[in-house]
Parts: sequence; C-alpha cells; structure tokens
Amino acid sequence: MKVLIVHFRSAPSRGLKEPRQSTRADEIDSAGTDGVSLEMMKRRTVLEAMGHEVAICSAYNWADFPIPALEFDSEEVMQMMRNLFGPGLADFASEAELKRAFDVSLSELKQELGKMVTDFTPGILFVHNVLSLPVHPVATVALTDLLRETQLPCSAIHHDILSEGAYKFTPTCNFAKSILDEYFPPTMPNLSHWTINSRNQRALKKKGVEAKVIHDTMDFDQKLDMAERGRIRTSLRGKHGIKPNDIVLFVGARIVPNKQTELAAHLTAILQSLRQQMVGRKLYHGKVFSEDSRVMLVLAGRPERAFADYRERLFELFDAMGIVWMYVGNEVRPIRSEEEGFYALYPDMHTMADFVLYPTGWEGFGNQLLEAFASGLPVVVFEYPVFKEDIAPKGVQVVSLGDTILEERDSAGLVQLPAEVLARAAHEMIAILTAPKTYRRITAHNIMVGKKYFGFDVLRTHLREAIDWARSVSARSQANTKKR
Repeated sequence: MKVLIVHFRSAPSRGLKEPRQSTRADEIDSAGTDGVSLEMMKRRTVLEAMGHEVAICSAYNWADFPIPALEFDSEEVMQMMRNLFGPGLADFASEAELKRAFDVSLSELKQELGKMVTDFTPGILFVHNVLSLPVHPVATVALTDLLRETQLPCSAIHHDILSEGAYKFTPTCNFAKSILDEYFPPTMPNLSHWTINSRNQRALKKKGVEAKVIHDTMDFDQKLDMAERGRIRTSLRGKHGIKPNDIVLFVGARIVPNKQTELAAHLTAILQSLRQQMVGRKLYHGKVFSEDSRVMLVLAGRPERAFADYRERLFELFDAMGIVWMYVGNEVRPIRSEEEGFYALYPDMHTMADFVLYPTGWEGFGNQLLEAFASGLPVVVFEYPVFKEDIAPKGVQVVSLGDTILEERDSAGLVQLPAEVLARAAHEMIAILTAPKTYRRITAHNIMVGKKYFGFDVLRTHLREAIDWARSVSARSQANTKKR
C-alpha cells in the first residue's frame, strides 16, 4: 500500500544523498530533531520493512513532498495565530477581514495538499499533530476539508491535544472559536484517532472522540556496536575538551520552557558540591575520578525561535551558578554527517554522556527518555504526569526528582526544586556512577522493559491494525459507490 505521512516538520531519510537532503538548518529550529519528526521516521522504517511504499510531506525541503507553507514558525502563521488566539485583532480591522485572509491562505494550501494527494495516490494517510494542535489552523482546516472531500482513510496520531496543560488557546472572536470547536480534532468516518498517552485518550473521550493509545517507540535492537560507540565517544569528548574521567550530565530535550532545563543546572551544582565523595574512586567504566575531574552539563537539544527569551535566561543562570556547561545543539541534526561536523542526537550525542537528566515538567510521552534507555544510560526524571501514569508503572528504574516544583520561581522566572530533593538525587547518582554492577543492572533492566512495552514490535502491531482498518474503509467506500 502507498502510505503518506504528514506533519509540519520532518527528519531527513537516512542514506539519501540528494542535494535536498542537506543537513543545514536554521539555528533556531528543531531541524527535524523534535519527537514527532523522529517518531515519523520510525514509522517509515517499519512500514517499508513491511513492504509498503512510504512518502513524507512536511515544510522541509528534504521531505518527499515539501510544502513550505506547512511551517508554523513563519511570520504569516504567527500573525494569524496572534489574531485568532492572542490578545485581540491587532492586524485586521474586523473579524470578517481576518476570515478573508484565513480563506485566502486556506485555498492556497489546500490546492498544494490536493496536488500532492493526486500525484502520490496514497491508500492511507498518517497525520501527526496537524489535526489536534492549533499551531497552524489554516493547515488543519485545509487538510480536514481535503479528507472530507476525498474520503481517503486517515489515521491521525495526536501527540499533543488542545486540552493539555502545556497548551492554552483563547479565541479572540467567534470565527476563532468555531475553528477550535470544529477542527481540534475533526471527526469523520474515514478518520481514526490515536494518541500517545492515556490522559489524552480520556480528554478526547470527553469531546466525544474515541482514540486508541500508541506510545512512542524505539528500536531497542539496533544500536551502535561497542567499537563504534567508543570511537564516537572519544571523538566528541576530545572535540569539546572533555576528559575520559570527567562526568557528563546530558540533556537532549529541546530548549523550551516545559522541559525545565534549569533544574538540570541546579542538580549539576549540587553534584559538583559533592565531588569530593567521588575523588579517588573508580567510576562505572573503570576510570578514576580525580581532583582534576569535572562534573559537566552538556545540552544537545535544539532551541525554538518562539522561546529565545527562555534560552537567554537559562544560559545566564548557568553562568551565574558557576557550573561547567556547554551547548552542542548547533551540531545536532537528524542524521550524522561527520565530514560537516554534525551528529544525530540519538545515538551519537548520547555516547558523550554518563547520566541523562530529564527534568521536563510536561511531556506528551517522552521520546528522549526512551533514547536514554536505549543508549544504556541511567536517567534522572522529574515525574511529569504522563511518566507517572504510562511509563513508571511498567517498572523502569530512574532517579526521581519528585513531581512538585516550589511555588516560588527565581528572579528570572525559572522553576526551582526543594534543596533536599536535589541532594537526595545527587547522592543516588553518585552511588550509581561509582558502582559498575549497579550501573549495568539498572541500564540493562530499562532496556528490557523498554523493548517489551515501547519496542518496534508494539509499533508494528499498531501499523498493521491501521493498514487493515484503511483497507476496510476503502472497501466500504467502493461498495457504497457501486450501490449508487
């Protein structure tokens, strides 16, 4: 079957060397390293292994069907968002004028989407987030209208939904309200709904939408061999002046407020203050932590243009705290290109790490958490709601930062944790870092749990079910056509 995967953004396909597969990207841009883009590539990999022909449509020029107008971080879309869900109609004289501008953009984008469908003739569409999160309402309405007209089977995967705590959209007028009410998400017989966590499933049910759950997944069987892992670790650490017996605390999540990266800085500072407890002791890999060894925070997640202020405040905090830290996100791309100095976040950048910090306060699921498990690294986790409900019960072993931040933020508006919580976590980390058997036991256990509940066998079953559903929808549609 021909399968079309649609999202605002995407990662480039591995192994393709055409010019449009450039690894260059805007410095303030996810560059296809966001969780949704990565999940799409996993789907492509599994679907193609199942014998299906797969194409991807996104705003990026490396997509099979690039449509630049799908980018939500453009001035035109941001203007539309400000006037639909901002403080008011700042750029339009009236609601009618806003609607006219919306309809012009809608017509243009719908035409491009329609041409893509005509050219590729897919048997099913997998649409990620476009039908659930109003960051680009024109795209949502255009795609919904197209699905209604063509009756193509569409499996919508809702990574983020309107009612989640991380997303607030207040309509400025009746037109904006009607869009939220009718399109997020839309319902129709040729549309099946999936979401990545149980909370979303319940929230959608309250809106009358029945959705099944498919968690984020990882290929836990495919990893760097020991020699290649060692080579990349040595290369990256050497490039950035990191000694073999330095301890690298690694944050791979994007630099946006809900990730609470400031907590990683506070934990780094606490661990640094306890460094004498490790001096002279062998670390898990056999190297001795010496007086000259450092505890370092390495950030590999890329920023987003809309949160440039958060990044600035965050980096100022790091400097003010006096911790040793570095940002390497400008070297991160979806695929490795060593000759250009670029590396994949997973698995490449993870080779630098000794411990992964995942202090996020809100996450649809936790792609970077699975990457940490698959990389064989222990993890510190702030117990965000989806972790507590959908991941922790599976039995993963992590160092916990609890689930509650202090009510009072710091002078820069950044979140804080109780000192005793940070101290407890730091002591647990030292116990793991200096005990090889404990380190290996925890990481092996998490790989086992991850493979069972979040591995590619789970994804393969989901995809097979979606394809079978699409075939039944098409068969019913053909039968109805013959009756008429």
